[in-house]
Amino acid sequence: MLRSILSSILEQEESTFFHYQKHFRDFQCRKHSEWPYHSLKSILSSFATLQSAKPLYLILDAIDESDEDERRSIIELLCQLCSQENSCSVKVFLASRPVLALKHRIQEDHFVITMQNENEHDISEFAIGFLEKEVMLRGKVLGQAVDYIIGNADGVFLWVGLIKTELLTLVACGCTHAQILQCLKDLPPDLEDFYGFMFARLESGNLRDIQLGRRLFQFVLFARRPLTVAELRHALAIQDSHNLSLEEFEQNLISGLARTIVSCGGNFLEIKGKFP
Repeated sequence: MLRSILSSILEQEESTFFHYQKHFRDFQCRKHSEWPYHSLKSILSSFATLQSAKPLYLILDAIDESDEDERRSIIELLCQLCSQENSCSVKVFLASRPVLALKHRIQEDHFVITMQNENEHDISEFAIGFLEKEVMLRGKVLGQAVDYIIGNADGVFLWVGLIKTELLTLVACGCTHAQILQCLKDLPPDLEDFYGFMFARLESGNLRDIQLGRRLFQFVLFARRPLTVAELRHALAIQDSHNLSLEEFEQNLISGLARTIVSCGGNFLEIKGKFP
Protein backbone atom coordinates (compact mmCIF):
# COMPACT_ATOMS: atom_id res chain seq x y z
CA MET A 1 0.00 0.00 0.00
CA LEU A 2 2.75 2.45 0.93
CA ARG A 3 4.68 1.66 -2.24
CA SER A 4 1.55 2.27 -4.30
CA ILE A 5 0.80 5.59 -2.57
CA LEU A 6 4.33 6.91 -2.88
CA SER A 7 4.65 5.77 -6.48
CA SER A 8 1.40 7.55 -7.39
CA ILE A 9 2.49 10.78 -5.69
CA LEU A 10 5.83 10.83 -7.49
CA GLU A 11 4.26 9.95 -10.82
CA GLN A 12 1.78 12.83 -10.54
CA GLU A 13 4.20 15.39 -9.09
CA GLU A 14 7.90 14.91 -9.90
CA SER A 15 8.86 17.94 -7.80
CA THR A 16 8.25 15.87 -4.66
CA PHE A 17 11.31 13.72 -5.41
CA PHE A 18 13.34 15.49 -2.71
CA HIS A 19 11.20 13.61 -0.17
CA TYR A 20 12.47 10.35 -1.65
CA GLN A 21 16.04 11.31 -2.55
CA LYS A 22 17.93 10.31 0.62
CA HIS A 23 16.13 6.96 0.92
CA PHE A 24 16.51 6.30 -2.80
CA ARG A 25 20.29 6.74 -2.62
CA ASP A 26 20.45 4.53 0.46
CA PHE A 27 18.36 1.94 -1.36
CA GLN A 28 20.81 1.92 -4.29
CA CYS A 29 23.93 1.76 -2.10
CA ARG A 30 22.68 -1.15 0.00
CA LYS A 31 21.22 -2.95 -3.01
CA HIS A 32 17.98 -3.89 -1.25
CA SER A 33 15.74 -6.34 -3.07
CA GLU A 34 12.76 -4.20 -2.05
CA TRP A 35 12.15 -0.92 -0.24
CA PRO A 36 12.41 -1.28 3.57
CA TYR A 37 9.11 -0.73 5.34
CA HIS A 38 10.56 1.88 7.70
CA SER A 39 11.87 3.88 4.73
CA LEU A 40 8.45 3.95 3.11
CA LYS A 41 6.85 5.18 6.34
CA SER A 42 9.58 7.80 6.76
CA ILE A 43 9.05 9.15 3.24
CA LEU A 44 5.31 9.44 3.71
CA SER A 45 5.80 11.10 7.11
CA SER A 46 7.98 13.77 5.49
CA PHE A 47 4.95 15.02 3.54
CA ALA A 48 3.63 16.49 6.80
CA THR A 49 5.85 19.50 6.05
CA LEU A 50 4.73 19.71 2.43
CA GLN A 51 4.53 23.29 1.20
CA SER A 52 2.84 23.19 -2.16
CA ALA A 53 0.19 25.03 -4.11
CA LYS A 54 -1.22 21.61 -4.98
CA PRO A 55 -2.83 19.85 -2.00
CA LEU A 56 -2.18 16.14 -1.55
CA TYR A 57 -5.28 13.97 -1.22
CA LEU A 58 -4.92 10.36 -0.04
CA ILE A 59 -8.01 8.15 -0.37
CA LEU A 60 -7.74 4.71 1.23
CA ASP A 61 -10.59 2.24 0.97
CA ALA A 62 -11.28 -0.98 2.91
CA ILE A 63 -9.08 -0.12 5.88
CA ASP A 64 -10.94 -2.76 7.88
CA GLU A 65 -9.48 -5.50 5.65
CA SER A 66 -5.89 -4.74 6.70
CA ASP A 67 -3.86 -6.47 9.40
CA GLU A 68 -4.81 -5.06 12.80
CA ASP A 69 -1.27 -4.39 14.08
CA GLU A 70 -0.11 -2.67 10.89
CA ARG A 71 -3.42 -0.84 10.61
CA ARG A 72 -2.84 0.77 14.00
CA SER A 73 0.55 2.20 13.10
CA ILE A 74 -0.56 3.37 9.65
CA ILE A 75 -3.61 5.17 11.05
CA GLU A 76 -1.40 6.94 13.58
CA LEU A 77 0.92 7.98 10.76
CA LEU A 78 -1.95 9.29 8.64
CA CYS A 79 -3.43 11.20 11.59
CA GLN A 80 -0.08 12.89 12.19
CA LEU A 81 0.20 13.63 8.49
CA CYS A 82 -2.95 15.74 8.42
CA SER A 83 -3.02 17.02 12.01
CA GLN A 84 -3.72 20.69 12.68
CA GLU A 85 -0.12 21.21 13.81
CA ASN A 86 1.15 20.34 10.35
CA SER A 87 0.53 21.86 6.97
CA CYS A 88 -3.02 21.80 5.63
CA SER A 89 -1.68 20.65 2.26
CA VAL A 90 -2.38 16.99 3.06
CA LYS A 91 -5.90 15.58 3.36
CA VAL A 92 -6.60 11.92 4.10
CA PHE A 93 -9.90 10.12 3.53
CA LEU A 94 -10.28 6.67 5.12
CA ALA A 95 -13.16 4.36 4.21
CA SER A 96 -13.88 1.42 6.47
CA ARG A 97 -16.58 -0.78 7.83
CA PRO A 98 -17.13 -0.23 11.58
CA VAL A 99 -13.92 -1.20 13.42
CA LEU A 100 -13.71 -0.52 17.14
CA ALA A 101 -9.94 0.04 17.09
CA LEU A 102 -10.34 2.58 14.29
CA LYS A 103 -12.67 4.73 16.39
CA HIS A 104 -10.10 4.92 19.19
CA ARG A 105 -7.33 5.99 16.82
CA ILE A 106 -9.23 8.77 15.10
CA GLN A 107 -8.84 11.88 17.23
CA GLU A 108 -11.66 14.28 17.99
CA ASP A 109 -10.33 16.91 15.61
CA HIS A 110 -10.83 14.60 12.62
CA PHE A 111 -14.16 14.59 10.84
CA VAL A 112 -16.04 11.26 10.81
CA ILE A 113 -18.95 10.33 8.54
CA THR A 114 -20.86 7.32 9.88
CA MET A 115 -22.28 5.80 6.72
CA GLN A 116 -24.99 3.74 8.39
CA ASN A 117 -26.44 6.99 9.71
CA GLU A 118 -26.20 8.68 6.33
CA ASN A 119 -27.64 5.95 4.12
CA GLU A 120 -30.00 4.15 6.49
CA HIS A 121 -32.98 5.68 4.71
CA ASP A 122 -31.68 4.60 1.28
CA ILE A 123 -31.03 1.04 2.49
CA SER A 124 -34.52 0.95 4.00
CA GLU A 125 -36.09 2.07 0.72
CA PHE A 126 -34.03 -0.44 -1.25
CA ALA A 127 -34.90 -3.29 1.13
CA ILE A 128 -38.61 -2.47 1.19
CA GLY A 129 -38.58 -2.27 -2.62
CA PHE A 130 -37.23 -5.75 -3.35
CA LEU A 131 -38.89 -7.42 -0.35
CA GLU A 132 -42.32 -6.15 -1.42
CA LYS A 133 -42.10 -6.33 -5.21
CA GLU A 134 -39.80 -9.33 -5.78
CA VAL A 135 -39.83 -11.43 -2.60
CA MET A 136 -43.53 -10.60 -2.10
CA LEU A 137 -43.41 -10.19 1.67
CA ARG A 138 -46.30 -8.47 3.39
CA GLY A 139 -47.39 -7.21 6.79
CA LYS A 140 -45.53 -8.20 9.96
CA VAL A 141 -43.00 -10.43 8.17
CA LEU A 142 -42.06 -7.55 5.85
CA GLY A 143 -41.45 -5.23 8.81
CA GLN A 144 -39.32 -7.84 10.60
CA ALA A 145 -37.24 -8.46 7.49
CA VAL A 146 -36.64 -4.75 6.87
CA ASP A 147 -35.72 -4.13 10.52
CA TYR A 148 -33.27 -7.07 10.46
CA ILE A 149 -31.56 -5.86 7.28
CA ILE A 150 -31.23 -2.26 8.52
CA GLY A 151 -29.93 -3.45 11.90
CA ASN A 152 -27.20 -5.63 10.37
CA ALA A 153 -26.20 -3.77 7.20
CA ASP A 154 -23.86 -1.28 8.96
CA GLY A 155 -24.36 0.99 5.96
CA VAL A 156 -22.93 -1.61 3.53
CA PHE A 157 -25.09 -1.72 0.40
CA LEU A 158 -23.09 -4.65 -0.98
CA TRP A 159 -24.22 -6.88 1.89
CA VAL A 160 -27.85 -5.92 1.26
CA GLY A 161 -27.41 -6.71 -2.44
CA LEU A 162 -26.09 -10.19 -1.61
CA ILE A 163 -29.02 -10.72 0.75
CA LYS A 164 -31.39 -9.82 -2.07
CA THR A 165 -29.82 -12.40 -4.41
CA GLU A 166 -30.08 -15.14 -1.78
CA LEU A 167 -33.73 -14.40 -1.01
CA LEU A 168 -34.71 -14.28 -4.69
CA THR A 169 -33.17 -17.74 -5.12
CA LEU A 170 -35.42 -19.00 -2.32
CA VAL A 171 -38.46 -17.43 -3.93
CA ALA A 172 -37.67 -19.22 -7.19
CA CYS A 173 -37.56 -22.52 -5.28
CA GLY A 174 -40.95 -21.88 -3.67
CA CYS A 175 -40.58 -21.04 0.03
CA THR A 176 -43.03 -19.73 2.62
CA HIS A 177 -42.65 -16.26 4.12
CA ALA A 178 -41.65 -17.81 7.43
CA GLN A 179 -38.90 -19.84 5.72
CA ILE A 180 -37.63 -16.77 3.89
CA LEU A 181 -37.45 -14.78 7.13
CA GLN A 182 -35.60 -17.62 8.87
CA CYS A 183 -33.17 -17.95 5.97
CA LEU A 184 -32.51 -14.21 6.15
CA LYS A 185 -31.58 -14.49 9.83
CA ASP A 186 -29.39 -17.55 9.14
CA LEU A 187 -27.27 -15.72 6.55
CA PRO A 188 -23.91 -14.33 7.80
CA PRO A 189 -24.36 -10.74 9.09
CA ASP A 190 -20.72 -9.89 8.34
CA LEU A 191 -19.63 -9.25 4.75
CA GLU A 192 -16.38 -11.23 5.05
CA ASP A 193 -18.22 -14.19 6.57
CA PHE A 194 -20.75 -13.92 3.76
CA TYR A 195 -17.94 -14.31 1.22
CA GLY A 196 -16.77 -17.40 3.12
CA PHE A 197 -20.31 -18.77 3.00
CA MET A 198 -20.47 -18.20 -0.76
CA PHE A 199 -17.13 -19.89 -1.37
CA ALA A 200 -18.07 -22.86 0.81
CA ARG A 201 -21.20 -23.34 -1.26
CA LEU A 202 -19.19 -23.26 -4.49
CA GLU A 203 -16.78 -25.86 -3.08
CA SER A 204 -19.65 -28.16 -2.15
CA GLY A 205 -20.89 -28.37 -5.76
CA ASN A 206 -20.23 -31.22 -8.17
CA LEU A 207 -16.76 -31.70 -9.63
CA ARG A 208 -17.73 -30.37 -13.06
CA ASP A 209 -19.07 -27.10 -11.63
CA ILE A 210 -16.03 -26.66 -9.38
CA GLN A 211 -13.60 -27.16 -12.27
CA LEU A 212 -15.58 -24.85 -14.55
CA GLY A 213 -15.86 -22.24 -11.80
CA ARG A 214 -12.10 -22.34 -11.27
CA ARG A 215 -11.51 -21.69 -14.97
CA LEU A 216 -14.03 -18.85 -14.95
CA PHE A 217 -12.18 -17.12 -12.12
CA GLN A 218 -8.80 -17.66 -13.76
CA PHE A 219 -9.84 -16.06 -17.04
CA VAL A 220 -11.69 -13.17 -15.39
CA LEU A 221 -9.08 -12.34 -12.75
CA PHE A 222 -6.01 -12.58 -14.97
CA ALA A 223 -7.40 -10.81 -18.04
CA ARG A 224 -5.86 -7.40 -18.77
CA ARG A 225 -9.36 -5.94 -19.21
CA PRO A 226 -12.95 -7.04 -18.56
CA LEU A 227 -13.93 -9.84 -20.91
CA THR A 228 -17.05 -9.93 -23.04
CA VAL A 229 -19.38 -12.90 -22.64
CA ALA A 230 -18.43 -14.09 -26.15
CA GLU A 231 -14.70 -13.95 -25.33
CA LEU A 232 -15.21 -15.89 -22.12
CA ARG A 233 -17.31 -18.47 -23.97
CA HIS A 234 -14.54 -18.99 -26.51
CA ALA A 235 -11.83 -19.12 -23.85
CA LEU A 236 -13.70 -21.82 -21.93
CA ALA A 237 -14.08 -23.87 -25.12
CA ILE A 238 -10.30 -24.20 -25.48
CA GLN A 239 -9.17 -27.40 -23.82
CA ASP A 240 -5.69 -28.48 -22.71
CA SER A 241 -5.04 -30.15 -26.04
CA HIS A 242 -3.10 -28.05 -28.55
CA ASN A 243 -4.53 -30.04 -31.47
CA LEU A 244 -8.15 -28.93 -31.07
CA SER A 245 -10.01 -29.01 -34.39
CA LEU A 246 -12.59 -26.38 -35.34
CA GLU A 247 -15.34 -28.97 -35.01
CA GLU A 248 -14.19 -29.94 -31.50
CA PHE A 249 -13.91 -26.28 -30.53
CA GLU A 250 -17.48 -25.57 -31.64
CA GLN A 251 -18.71 -28.62 -29.75
CA ASN A 252 -17.08 -27.27 -26.56
CA LEU A 253 -18.88 -23.91 -26.72
CA ILE A 254 -21.23 -23.53 -23.75
CA SER A 255 -24.84 -22.64 -24.49
CA GLY A 256 -26.47 -20.27 -21.99
CA LEU A 257 -23.17 -19.09 -20.54
CA ALA A 258 -24.94 -16.45 -18.42
CA ARG A 259 -26.57 -19.22 -16.36
CA THR A 260 -23.22 -20.98 -16.06
CA ILE A 261 -21.55 -17.81 -14.76
CA VAL A 262 -24.20 -17.49 -12.06
CA SER A 263 -24.19 -21.16 -11.01
CA CYS A 264 -20.42 -21.78 -11.17
CA GLY A 265 -19.19 -18.29 -10.23
CA GLY A 266 -21.63 -17.66 -7.41
CA ASN A 267 -22.27 -13.99 -6.74
CA PHE A 268 -18.59 -13.15 -7.24
CA LEU A 269 -19.00 -12.69 -11.01
CA GLU A 270 -21.52 -10.46 -12.74
CA ILE A 271 -22.42 -9.51 -16.30
CA LYS A 272 -22.72 -5.80 -16.98
CA GLY A 273 -24.61 -4.35 -19.90
CA LYS A 274 -26.53 -6.15 -22.63
CA PHE A 275 -25.16 -9.14 -24.49
CA PRO A 276 -26.54 -11.33 -27.28
